[in-house]
Amino acid sequence: MKKGLLSGIILIAIGAFTIYWAIDHSPNASIGEKVNDLLEEDAYRMSEAWYYTSLVAGSIIALLGLRNLLKS
Repeated sequence: MKKGLLSGIILIAIGAFTIYWAIDHSPNASIGEKVNDLLEEDAYRMSEAWYYTSLVAGSIIALLGLRNLLKS
């Protein structure tokens, strides 16, 4: 497998996971999710700054992976 193809796939996966993580731990959760967080021990919500930082970073990483994928 080509190096560019493999690195593209890995970067897209990392970027997609980062975006998923940010959305799943969004500070803009619904009331039902916030109540559920009170009942769980390991509940976690990001601050707004880290939420948007994670979304931007995940998008950039995924776009770099897509660029590598298309170049190979």
